[in-house]
Amino acid sequence: MIRRVLLSTAVFSLLMIAVAATAEDSYQVHCAQCHGIAGQGNNALGAPNLTQLSAPYIRRQLEGFQAGWRESDDSYTQTMMAAIAALDAPVLASATSAIDAFPDKSHTTAATHAGNKKRGKDLYNAYCSACHGTNAVGNDALGAPNLLGLSQDYLTRQYRHFAEGRRGGHSDDRYGQQMARLARALKDPQLIDDVSSYVATLAE
Repeated sequence: MIRRVLLSTAVFSLLMIAVAATAEDSYQVHCAQCHGIAGQGNNALGAPNLTQLSAPYIRRQLEGFQAGWRESDDSYTQTMMAAIAALDAPVLASATSAIDAFPDKSHTTAATHAGNKKRGKDLYNAYCSACHGTNAVGNDALGAPNLLGLSQDYLTRQYRHFAEGRRGGHSDDRYGQQMARLARALKDPQLIDDVSSYVATLAE
């Protein structure tokens, strides 16, 4: 009896290792070239750090890229859509599992550009913290992603896309529509830079 239990435990452990290896393989084959071998992102390629984004958020965005409601004239978005267009649901689920298992890479080495961080903090608390949290860790219940570890370039680009109506306009993008409405309150490029420069320092 004991031997059977030990064998069953060993088999289960091997199966879990195999599943983890498969997930890692899916990520390395289809995602690592842009997002890095550990999900840390690549600012030069416009590929965000994935390690602090929740699995539900990642799944939703992957769905959006494939379904078309994340479509944009932005070259980075088009690259992402092309990269996953032919991937099936099991592969995407496997890659998402691998991302979820990566260690925290919230510290970003990407350059922080000019911006009034003090004013950015005030603006963040006024316009962003209700959904994304005072420490920018996000809130899945509100569809608001964790912002820690995302580069200032990425944060600025995405906010401007929302404010300009280039993201969040599709009827299937419930949370994106919410963000697009709120983003209209802060359209000045300098103020957006202030907010993004502040948020980018929170993970330092």
